[in-house]
Amino acid sequence: MLPGASGTGSCRVGLVAVKLGMMPLWTKDGQKHVTTLLQVQDCHVLRYTPKESNDGKNATLTVGGKTVSRFYKRKSILEFYQELGLPPKQKIKIFRVTDNAVIKPGTPLYAAHFRPGQYVDVTAKTIGKGFQGVMKRWGFKGQPASHGQTKTHRRPGAISTGDVARVWPGTKMPGKMGNRDRTAFGLKVWRINTKHNIIYVNGSVPGHRNCLVKIKDSILPAYKDFSKNLPFPTYFPDGDDEELPDNLYDENMCLPSAPSITFA
Repeated sequence: MLPGASGTGSCRVGLVAVKLGMMPLWTKDGQKHVTTLLQVQDCHVLRYTPKESNDGKNATLTVGGKTVSRFYKRKSILEFYQELGLPPKQKIKIFRVTDNAVIKPGTPLYAAHFRPGQYVDVTAKTIGKGFQGVMKRWGFKGQPASHGQTKTHRRPGAISTGDVARVWPGTKMPGKMGNRDRTAFGLKVWRINTKHNIIYVNGSVPGHRNCLVKIKDSILPAYKDFSKNLPFPTYFPDGDDEELPDNLYDENMCLPSAPSITFA
C-alpha cells in the first residue's frame, strides 16, 4: 500500500457491491443522516486490458461481484473463470485505471478499499415502473378536475402548435419509466465494517434492495482532496503492517458505544 499515491492524479479501481437497505446514523452535533448499506460480496479482479487495446485510452480492469451458480453461465464463460480459479460472478463492471493502479487478475477486493470521510459515486439500475403517464413520469400537474373536463384529468394536453404541426423530438410523453442506469455523485462514506465488508454511504442509492451497484472514487473536483491517503492501488490485508479494526468511523460521527448523556 502506498499512502497518498491516489491523490496525485491516479485513478483507482472500484468495487461491485450489494445494496442491503438503509439505516440512520448520527453525528456528534446531533444531526441525523440516512445512510445506505452496501456489502462487498466475493469481489475479484477478473481481467486487465492495457491501453493499447483501448485505442490508446486508459487501461481498464474488469471486476466481478457476488458468486452465482454455474448453471446460469455458458461453457465458454465457465472456462474463463476456471483459468482464474474463481467461481462465476453475477455482475461484471469495467473501471478505467492509470498504469500505476493496475492490479493482478484474481486479486480479491474488500470494503477497506475505501475509507470513511471520502466521497464516492454509486451507479445502479433504477427500479422499473413500467409504462407510466406524464404525471408520474415527469411530474405534470394534469388538467382541471371540474368545469366540463371529460377524461382528460391526467393527460398531458397539447403537444404542438398549429404553426409547427409536428411533435418536437424530446417532448415529454408517456412511456416506460425506470430500469435505467443512474449515478449518484458525491456520496460521503460515514462508516466501514471491515468484518462483514459493509460500506455506509450517505443518502439513497439507485436500485432496489439486493441489487448490485458499482462504487468508485468520486470524480467531482470538489471532493478530490478527500481521496488522498487511500490504500493504493487497493487494500491488501496480508501486506499491511497494521491490522484494521472491525469498524472504521468518520471523525464527525457519533459512535454507537458513546453515551448519549454526560454529566459534568
